[in-house]
Amino acid sequence: MRTSTTTIIALLMAKSQAQQCPTGSGVGMIVARASTEAPGTGIIGAVADDVAVQIPGSTITAVDYPATLQNYQSSEGQGVAAMTQLVQNFTASCPDAKMVLMGYSQGAQVAMDVLCGTSETGFATTEPVASDNVAAVVLMGDPSFTPDQAFNAGTATNEGRFPRQDIASCGATDRIASFCNAGDTFCDSGLSLQVHLSYVQTNGADATKFIISKVGVGA
Repeated sequence: MRTSTTTIIALLMAKSQAQQCPTGSGVGMIVARASTEAPGTGIIGAVADDVAVQIPGSTITAVDYPATLQNYQSSEGQGVAAMTQLVQNFTASCPDAKMVLMGYSQGAQVAMDVLCGTSETGFATTEPVASDNVAAVVLMGDPSFTPDQAFNAGTATNEGRFPRQDIASCGATDRIASFCNAGDTFCDSGLSLQVHLSYVQTNGADATKFIISKVGVGA
């Protein structure tokens, strides 16, 4: 009876860890919220919701991580580990489905570290997570922003607070849109928190259009 109970628990745990797959032409969106936001998808979740309306059958999964400013490096590293697991679970559970990674502020750094590997000074190094399922990546206010990249969107010209040291390791750069505007206190090392908080209002529609164009449905 003990073995039977153990087996049941293991099966339940495996089921809980399996990723929910999109249906039809839907996409699986994995979303990392900004620092200090309550658990869930945060403000960038509005973009995910918009995509889900335009592409029926899509799923939205929030990255479960601390998202704290205190002990930022540890929090961000936990986010990378959590999103990596979600990406790997999705790839294994839904091999034929398309995936979209999204992140705001600290969450944007998390998403880029998953895609590119962690190369920022002061952060534990990680390797890129390869997945052909990734159709689009949307970043808003990324503290690891580096200027003069083909995938940058917005008006920023300065490095972020934690500039990425290795862009060459990033896969799927043609599928990335990194929104960062001049003056943003985190991604442009500026003085404006308001700019940092306004991307969904100023660039949300563009982000949705970008995702739909890369996914190739719903347009």
